[in-house]
Amino acid sequence: MMDRMDSYKQYDELLVDGEQYCGIASILTWVQKLEATNQSENLLIARFIRDWFDDKAYIKLQTSGSTGQPKTIKVHKQSMVASAHRTIRFFNLQQGDSALLCLSAKYIAGKMMLVRALVGGLDVVITNINSNPLQQINRVIGFAAMVPMQLHNILSNTPGKLQNIKQLIVGGGSVNPLLLDQLSGLTTEVWETYGMTETVSHIALRNLSNGDEMFKLLPGLVIDVDSRGCLKVLPSDINTDTLFTNDMVKLESSTQFRLLGRWDNVINTGGVKVIPELIEAKLKSVIKEDFIISWKPDDILGQRVVLVLESDSQVGLDDMDLSMMSKYEQPKEVVAVSCFPKTETGKIQRLKLRELLG
Repeated sequence: MMDRMDSYKQYDELLVDGEQYCGIASILTWVQKLEATNQSENLLIARFIRDWFDDKAYIKLQTSGSTGQPKTIKVHKQSMVASAHRTIRFFNLQQGDSALLCLSAKYIAGKMMLVRALVGGLDVVITNINSNPLQQINRVIGFAAMVPMQLHNILSNTPGKLQNIKQLIVGGGSVNPLLLDQLSGLTTEVWETYGMTETVSHIALRNLSNGDEMFKLLPGLVIDVDSRGCLKVLPSDINTDTLFTNDMVKLESSTQFRLLGRWDNVINTGGVKVIPELIEAKLKSVIKEDFIISWKPDDILGQRVVLVLESDSQVGLDDMDLSMMSKYEQPKEVVAVSCFPKTETGKIQRLKLRELLG
């Protein structure tokens, strides 16, 4: 019997843009063609495929660094197979269904699309990694994964193109509620994901097309909260040890939760702890520009809540209706910056922004 840690090697067929590569040798021949292009994204794909079929039982993965310094972790290849199976079953993906690769293979999201193609026999369609990956796509795609910035640009510039996608998962950052109105009437099923590199892609999904407010845990996984109210993921086929996160949640049931915000983002103002993400959710109906809630040191309050706009013009607090939030949540100052610091995957780096505020 094949050892469990080596069972990933049984997935030795890859379908790329309708062309079938059977056996590791055949796949590596395709990899050589990618390497010959000397294009950075092709080289990342090629490197991952070579790593996948080497003798190591793990893959080294790079975290995004959205809440701190990026770091390298090791994830068992069989855990990636288990994650792929879970996604394939949830979305009822069938052999030969097309899967768009429009996220970099440098990170878990791009790598996992390749693993799903190997595990599920999906036809992986490789396109340019840019802010609007559907510009060159003129065919129906069964399944795709994007970051919110890509979805925003598609809806703003080529909304009709989104109809080419049957099922879309969006992760790597929060989805702006202003986008939700643009999703109404579309045939595309759009799901927001919850997950991280350490959980080998997503472990829960929220149906944006149906307006769901809660994330639903994928089958076979168990979660709980710690003493801080932060989510923890109990051992399973994707993680051997309990994974403690800094994501504050409200458990509605054993399989559903509301995401409140990050523990390390909490602002202590006047002895009262407020969650920036909840303030942002209240303000998104009032403010049209991109913004974020942060803080500055304050002699009296300790930390003063600050509204930071990505804008070239100043906006005063007198122009805003803040009646929907408590006095502790209400920003005491507005700061405009020309551009938010972001990771390569488009996540706002809150810590770096905080440092810029002084």
